[in-house]
Amino acid sequence: MSGIWRLVNRADGFFVHDLWRVDSIVRLPELLSANRDDPATVKSVIAVATASQKGGVGKTTLSVNLAYSLARRGWRTLLVDTDPQSGIGLSLAKSSRSKEGLFDFLAGGVPLDRLILHSRLPELMILPAGQYDACARRGVSHDDAPERLADLLRSAELRGADCVLMDTAAGLMGLTETVVKACDYVIIPQQAEPLAVRSIPHMLETLARFRAEGAAVKVAGILLTMVMSDQEMSLSVARELRQMLPSDMMFPQSVPRLPSFLEASALGVPVALLKRNPPPEALIFEQIAAELEQRIGLTRERENGPSHASLLD
Repeated sequence: MSGIWRLVNRADGFFVHDLWRVDSIVRLPELLSANRDDPATVKSVIAVATASQKGGVGKTTLSVNLAYSLARRGWRTLLVDTDPQSGIGLSLAKSSRSKEGLFDFLAGGVPLDRLILHSRLPELMILPAGQYDACARRGVSHDDAPERLADLLRSAELRGADCVLMDTAAGLMGLTETVVKACDYVIIPQQAEPLAVRSIPHMLETLARFRAEGAAVKVAGILLTMVMSDQEMSLSVARELRQMLPSDMMFPQSVPRLPSFLEASALGVPVALLKRNPPPEALIFEQIAAELEQRIGLTRERENGPSHASLLD
């Protein structure tokens, strides 16, 4: 079997991979977001996790900039840092690492309103990771996490959030497994380099197992990240993935590897706020946000009343 992937029986949604010289068949359609929810039963808040088996794939960069773009597009967005290493805090405000946050909420006794950080963009709210040892100090076990996360989503819904975007630690174990299972959708950032793609089969197999265990999470899509336009190997991986995976599985956009993303993280801002006039690469996240809206059903039809305003009355 040549190449990274070989699709078989595409109409039935099977793929076979030979990354470890083992054939592993996974049924794809049930993992995809192509099967939209019935509009009559759409929840008023949609939870989306950004998750990857591998670290260092640009997950937090994606989460921060995507949350900002969704908020700019008018969606009340709650960005949640579920990483004990406080990736969001390091990217936006290092002082947030000393604040209470998600883990304090999971430990109980701290209302969400007290934990949320409000940004200069009214539609964007941030829940930092908080104190990771809070749960241990209060005797809260891992078994309590699913119920606590459900409480978090209900609290966000009551506060008018349209979307809860959860940045996760690498891997699909422990709290990250619980977070992904609690979400409606997952975005998989995928670094455009050969070794990184080895994690895709295991990621999809694990998500299929989550669904078999009763989780409703679907794949919103795989997003290529850290694409290096001057490196043929990076471009080759990107091309091959797009050729071999079903189109519904891949976001049409990709995130390049650019110094501006590192600069924005160092300054604690989304890339759109890096300069007075947003750099061209900020448009990438606007496009990803627009694509995500369609993939997860985040549309103006969800809101009460007409989606347009009359010119005269």
